[in-house]
Amino acid sequence: MWPRSAALLCGDGHRSLLLKPYAVNSRPAESSPNGERVRGVSRRRALSPLLSASAAAPLLGVITASPASTYSNPSEVPNPFQAYSARDYADAIWNLETSTYVRSHERENNEDCDVLTYEVMHPLGAEPDRSYVHIADEDNWWCSGSEGDALREEFDELEDSDENFYHGRPYENVTQRVPYFGTWADVNGNGVNSRTEIHARDLGSSTFSISGTYWDHYSGQYVNIGETETHGEHMIPVGHTWPEMQHRSRDDRVAYYNDHMNLTSTIGETNREKSGQTPSEWMPDNEDAHCAYGMTWTHIANKHRISLFQRDVDHLRELLWDCLEEELDGADALPEQRSSDLDWQTLPPESSPQEAEEEPGGGPREHYTSRDYTDALWNLENLARIRSVEREEREECDLQTHTVRHPRTGAETVYARIISPENSYCAGEQGDDLRAELDEQAEDDDSFFHGSPLAGQRRDYFGFWAADEGVNTRHRVLARDLTEVEWNSAETGVRDGDFYDPYTGDHAEYSAPDTVLDHLLPVEHAWIEMQHRSEDERKQFYNDPTNLLAVTAESQQDKGSQAPRNWMPEHQGFHCRYAMAWTSTAVKHGISLFDSDIRELRETLYRCAAEETAESGTVESVRRAELDWASLPPY
Repeated sequence: MWPRSAALLCGDGHRSLLLKPYAVNSRPAESSPNGERVRGVSRRRALSPLLSASAAAPLLGVITASPASTYSNPSEVPNPFQAYSARDYADAIWNLETSTYVRSHERENNEDCDVLTYEVMHPLGAEPDRSYVHIADEDNWWCSGSEGDALREEFDELEDSDENFYHGRPYENVTQRVPYFGTWADVNGNGVNSRTEIHARDLGSSTFSISGTYWDHYSGQYVNIGETETHGEHMIPVGHTWPEMQHRSRDDRVAYYNDHMNLTSTIGETNREKSGQTPSEWMPDNEDAHCAYGMTWTHIANKHRISLFQRDVDHLRELLWDCLEEELDGADALPEQRSSDLDWQTLPPESSPQEAEEEPGGGPREHYTSRDYTDALWNLENLARIRSVEREEREECDLQTHTVRHPRTGAETVYARIISPENSYCAGEQGDDLRAELDEQAEDDDSFFHGSPLAGQRRDYFGFWAADEGVNTRHRVLARDLTEVEWNSAETGVRDGDFYDPYTGDHAEYSAPDTVLDHLLPVEHAWIEMQHRSEDERKQFYNDPTNLLAVTAESQQDKGSQAPRNWMPEHQGFHCRYAMAWTSTAVKHGISLFDSDIRELRETLYRCAAEETAESGTVESVRRAELDWASLPPY
């Protein structure tokens, strides 16, 4: 235990060691105290294995570890800054996408008191959304007075009538930390509290005594604990957990507060600098600690059912892919070992990539295997280029710029064009002058392209349906998608048949004007890049049967040129196959996607993978040959 003279309660509620001037030993930040290097990251994504756990029941439960055994010495205390395997990072990505709750926040300003609302949702929509509400003043403290009392009474009534609505109070560190979470506890019965255990662990002590030098993972330096204020730091801060934790049992709060896998020793000054910030706002100065820090946020949020803001999910996703890629180091399969200190809600389905075989599978309306979905997610994260757009308004014409970034290398390509306020070709002197400037820039920069709107150029650039042995693409796709097909006498064209429209799920009879072929990933979306490709590349895209579907003219008009962020089929049973077609076409033909489209596709594909592996717990050994992925996952 700490001598009374050796500790002080800081303003953030942590007990601190010996408040002496900041003092560290300036050894190079190359290794941790045990001599193992904590891996850094290259800031690019890598891969993601698919997982599994059922789409419903297993996704809802929590796999909890057995109670901790008594730690007889500090080396037995779990350490969040350990060397994780590629499989650990794969498990983390799967749980981040399939079972870690996502949080949003809104603030409604009233005359005296504000209403703070946290909406929490399951990432795959497997549970009802939950609302956590509290009343606060402008400084986020308790708001007293008649308005506050009236609002609290109103929300108490809502809480009584809705099991997914929770009325709480704002977090006030000094006031609520000890009453709700307690002080450092002896959680495993060895007579030593968790703070002492983690300090002794980080000091590399042989007993639970506190003296010597520890490795500060945040700063990447050795620190003398007797000379420098040191805190037991919750990597996921108490304040972040508060919206949900205040409604949990005391046991749940104590378990979180004393979880060794969320605790590290760090300099008090650094702890105050970080405060309640999340990964998208703050990361350790020591980049070698980033992978373990990202693992900890993902693991603790998942284990203790703490929601994360979408911005933090996005940040952690990119970080974890980087760490996974680095750990794989070109290997074609995941290692077997998993850390015994990680307690995930679910685990990915078992997979044997070496046994996978290709088989023909038909068009986009046919069933895909679980391996197809794992392949799609791998390619979506590693190869699908990310598109953003900006528009600069001028007097008569606007400059529209699409920037396309590779998800792995970060290489950027810029596509610029001059358009009218109505998004068409902008004629006139100003338009000509701007186009001349863009032409000159395109000549000097291989990564810059000057284009134009698609209107009026579709046939010039893409032509008509390609024909092979007298039968063109339209009729080949019709013959594939229709039943009871009747050909003309020359057997060069379909003239009759039945089909179901996968966009609506309705049955339809074929008729030439009312049955159309739809490019699932539309020509209009692909145009930004396709305008600058070769004639052969445009022909291949336009006639790619894996991106073509027979539908009714009415449902095609409803969809138009919209992307997944704005439109998904009315028939929900087709969502998995629709997302597959968009992903495979984008990757195969090098067509970029907006981040909001990638988000929609990612969520859909993870849901599909979870559903397909729910019963078996394994990834199938068959993948569809027609998809012809550019890269295959090592799982």
